[in-house]
Amino acid sequence: MVIVYGYRNKINVQKNLGASICPNCGYNTEKVLAKEKRQFTLFYLPIFTHTVRKGLICPNCGMYKTLDHSEFKQMSL
Repeated sequence: MVIVYGYRNKINVQKNLGASICPNCGYNTEKVLAKEKRQFTLFYLPIFTHTVRKGLICPNCGMYKTLDHSEFKQMSL
């Protein structure tokens, strides 16, 4: 019997914050406020959420800047 398990990341975009220069890639791109969930899967079905990160994502290079709860809440208003 084979048991297929693993993890997957699911990103939910909350808000677009406008254009700014990314410190990683140097391009002028639109920053995205997002919530990322890391889920444990069994037979490709999500069983439970392992980790939740909130932060800013650069859509060009994929750089992720983690924010704490108060910063995330302030930016989402």
